[in-house]
Amino acid sequence: MPRNHDGGYTLVELAVVLAIVAILVAILEGFRSRANDARATSSLSHAATAEMGLMVADGAFSTDAGRLTEIAPGIDLGSADTSVRVVVADVKPGDSAQVLLYARSRSGTWFGARLAVAGGARGHFTCREETEAEMTLAVCTGRDW
Repeated sequence: MPRNHDGGYTLVELAVVLAIVAILVAILEGFRSRANDARATSSLSHAATAEMGLMVADGAFSTDAGRLTEIAPGIDLGSADTSVRVVVADVKPGDSAQVLLYARSRSGTWFGARLAVAGGARGHFTCREETEAEMTLAVCTGRDW
């Protein structure tokens, strides 16, 4: 009886194994991206809570990110692209009743939270954008990330 197989793997067997590995890598990358986004939104939520604490204590939001760490020391305010970065930006210069916070996830997505305690824009609004330049008052009008 002739031998058709000398103990190695066929091209089809190798292709099946590679396809399975590629599928597993894609699934794991999706989990990693969602975990990074969850970390960014969690830090952003903590920063928003700290800002609300400052509003109650001082009667105005702060644009000083360092003050947020006084209230919530666990907020990551790192500036490296590999860390969650929370940026405090005044939505309307001189309007201490509104503030815009945003954070970059390690996946590259930007998440924003706009807090307003006066006027017709009162509330907690959220946004999710691809670039930092898109983090503006106009886009942070959603209700959920």
